[in-house]
Amino acid sequence: MSLPSLLLVDDSDAILALERAILSGHYTIHTASNGREALDKVSRLQPAAVLLDLSMPEMDGDEVLQRMKADPATADIPVIIISSEKSRAEACLGLGAETFLAKPFRADELLFAVGEALASSRRRARTGSLLVLRVTVGTLEFAIPLDSVREVLLQPATRPLPTAPSYLREYVEVRGEALCVLDVARRLGVEHTLPRVERMLVVIQVEGVALALAVDTVKDPEEFGAADIDRRERVGGADHGPLREGLVGMLRVGGRLLPILDPKVFVGRGLLRELPKMVEAAEAGRSA
Repeated sequence: MSLPSLLLVDDSDAILALERAILSGHYTIHTASNGREALDKVSRLQPAAVLLDLSMPEMDGDEVLQRMKADPATADIPVIIISSEKSRAEACLGLGAETFLAKPFRADELLFAVGEALASSRRRARTGSLLVLRVTVGTLEFAIPLDSVREVLLQPATRPLPTAPSYLREYVEVRGEALCVLDVARRLGVEHTLPRVERMLVVIQVEGVALALAVDTVKDPEEFGAADIDRRERVGGADHGPLREGLVGMLRVGGRLLPILDPKVFVGRGLLRELPKMVEAAEAGRSA
């Protein structure tokens, strides 16, 4: 696995040599000796972090920082100010710099500052992230937030549930618990692409009621960052069919957009509350 890259920016060859000696065993190192060169390289290289001096020829570090934060392509790259000008460096914190390390510095101080800056950047990147389960039903594919999912299993034999809607006409016993099976293909008006014995059940928990969604395929859980998700409020007035009320957002994956659906959209609240009673009645009928 490649090392995270750093861009070291300073007009002093001695400082660059010192920083390189301390950091090169832990990171891939790039250098720049003035502000204009730094802006060019940060745009091209997209380093994990920038270590930035303030007083430099052609363009000072203050301006480099402001230009980086004004550009969406570089705004999220953490910047560590390395300077002997304390008041000026502290002012840069208000402009978006991650932290400030005073010259002269010790090796352990530099390593700690860089490590903390990268850790903070990773935490920010995870804000707004979402764990999802991607499923297919017929030719359709969508994602379900993982926090609603209890487990996934190959569809076992089912029992009839005669009093429910057409897409809820079966139930199944899972670990001693009887659960309604919601046929997502029938609910959406499409055809399954796999025979029943090859389909999957996604057991979800909706408002305290467990329910099994019958789908064709299920992929392993994945985590997507905020940059990969267009939340519902950003999608606009697009028509997403009968399940638009359950749209959490759109997921960018593999050059496509997949809807992320809140699974409670598959069954109305009133019907949901009736499901345990329907299953109890069906079980009682079997025992009679």
